[in-house]
Amino acid sequence: MAKDTIITRPILFGNAYLLDGKRLNIQVMQWFMTDHPFAHDQIRVSVVSGQMAAVGYTVGGMIFLGGLLVWQDDKAAGKDLMLMGGAGIGAGLFFSIISGGHQRKAVQLYNEDIKRYYNSSVGLEWQFGFSGKGFTLRLM
Repeated sequence: MAKDTIITRPILFGNAYLLDGKRLNIQVMQWFMTDHPFAHDQIRVSVVSGQMAAVGYTVGGMIFLGGLLVWQDDKAAGKDLMLMGGAGIGAGLFFSIISGGHQRKAVQLYNEDIKRYYNSSVGLEWQFGFSGKGFTLRLM
């Protein structure tokens, strides 16, 4: 189990997530969050929406480029293809924003869960017992 929280650092387009000074990718974050159900649900949504964003960018870009190539021969068809490609790229951007929001929420839930775990284990616990020849006192 991870013994530290994930640190969020803003970068140019989004955030970078660090654990013990090392940058995490989304697959590693998903692995760390498997024992934290609420965070794991959020990170899974982030993974799926990130994959949908990649499909949107790829398909939209290919259709847009096809429209640019066709535009010289048939301006109406080229224009329609470029509009469809732009919509695909826009869908990719939309899913990227959704993915980033869910990733941020997953990190927040994970950090809260880690803090709650360590705060509950810190404190005083008195345990008295007799072990063979003596008296045992344990503080936690």
